[in-house]
Amino acid sequence: MIIKRITYSIAGLALLMSCEDTLDRQPLDSIGNTTYWNTPADAERTVNDIYRYLGSDDRFFISCATDDSFSWSNWPVDIQFAANGSATPANGVFNNFWKNLYGQIARANDVMDNIDRVPNMDEATKAELTGEARFLRAYAYQQLTGLFGDVVFYTTTPSPEEFQKEKTPKSEIVAFILSELTEIAENLPLTRETADQGRATRGAALALKARVQLYNEQWSEAAQTAQEVMNSGVYTIDNNYLSLFNGTNKNSTEIILSARYLENVYTNPNATWIGAPSLAGWGQIVPLRSLVDAYECTDGQTIDVSPLYNPATPFVNRDPRLALTIVTPGTEVNGVTIDVTKPNSPDALGKSNASFSGYYYKKAVPRNISGEWDRSAGADVVLLRFAEVLLTYAEAKIEAGQIDASVYEAINRVRQRNGVNMVAATAVTHPTQADLRALVRRERHVEFPVEDNRLFDIRRWRIAEQVMQGSAQGIFNNFDNTRGDFNNFITVERRSFNAGRDYLWPIPANELVLNKLLTQNNGW
Repeated sequence: MIIKRITYSIAGLALLMSCEDTLDRQPLDSIGNTTYWNTPADAERTVNDIYRYLGSDDRFFISCATDDSFSWSNWPVDIQFAANGSATPANGVFNNFWKNLYGQIARANDVMDNIDRVPNMDEATKAELTGEARFLRAYAYQQLTGLFGDVVFYTTTPSPEEFQKEKTPKSEIVAFILSELTEIAENLPLTRETADQGRATRGAALALKARVQLYNEQWSEAAQTAQEVMNSGVYTIDNNYLSLFNGTNKNSTEIILSARYLENVYTNPNATWIGAPSLAGWGQIVPLRSLVDAYECTDGQTIDVSPLYNPATPFVNRDPRLALTIVTPGTEVNGVTIDVTKPNSPDALGKSNASFSGYYYKKAVPRNISGEWDRSAGADVVLLRFAEVLLTYAEAKIEAGQIDASVYEAINRVRQRNGVNMVAATAVTHPTQADLRALVRRERHVEFPVEDNRLFDIRRWRIAEQVMQGSAQGIFNNFDNTRGDFNNFITVERRSFNAGRDYLWPIPANELVLNKLLTQNNGW
């Protein structure tokens, strides 16, 4: 599906400019152009326009608000919780997420407000299009409540007076999300034709529902919903992990929902953010030691206890997902060898745009990169996939105390995909609830880097003040004796996490000016 933009009308623009709002601007055809909404194609174009918000350019930067990643730029520093205390409600990334998510909601509300104006529209088409709009609105509210907590809640296009509105409790919005996803699931198709890949399906609605239930500790319900997806017969674990993210396997049966891009037509700059200089990247979003250390050894034990782990050769005998996800010295990506230990390499420590941590991401680097900052060869951004559903099922069953063989089976389907083939978890290796909890949390950590799961995980598990506090480290520097950290782990930055404040992002400062009824989150 190529996502199309709507042509805006001058009349609508004039009307809209008279009422600055807390939402992103509405599709202006629907406000000022009475000739719009005359055909089903009008409705479809408006629904198509919502999808463009799914893969906003900031999404990969979410990883920098976790113990997975660091960014050298001062642009997203407000979500890294650096010890210099630079995060303020006026910083740009908070506003960008707020604006993009409310833009998605605004477009969805526009569909719901106006689709009944289309004459002679068959009910099946209408149900499907409204189902897509409601799904995309639910997805945006899931993100908003997870990032900001209580937020302003609109289900229709507000009048200028209605923009002035207090926040709605997160619990009420979560209940709405779950109700919406339950209602629309049956109106969405089980599968899509190739030309419509990327549009919402029944599986996407159920996978998002299971995520929301898990994030809100509805354990039995989350397991049951995940089981529905597992029983649908539509999704599988792909044998090629890396291909899910590099643009070569866009229609994999593991991918449930992705933000779709098309080479030279509808592109994104993600390859620039994460790519090494040798790949025409800026090395801006890079992995940290805390992520590298999370990967088990091939015997299924963590590096602190496994006899296979040797600090002198730390990347040997490790979970294969480490090499699939992270560029360690000597790794080849797209035919280019990247080695930070070589002083003459453009990727070396201290070089322009080179990694501050000594690591780069391999995952999500497209197979083809043109070299221009926004030309990522149309590689998609994966938002929901079957591996998450399986781990949702396992975690929910573990937390509900419903541990049985299906829990081990779900975890092993993820960790034993062909090309990874980690040793199976069993009732012998992981006999207790605590053992399984640690395992499933580690599986989520190493399975989902540079997807947005980690931020929500460290918040809901209430471990952010542990993993985000203190020194953020990079590679062990045993190769550059000109640096002060020679024969030590590189210190990338010092981080400070305020548990009384930082579990929620601040409401952007400009939104408090626009909406006088908004209140700021605690501590900001």
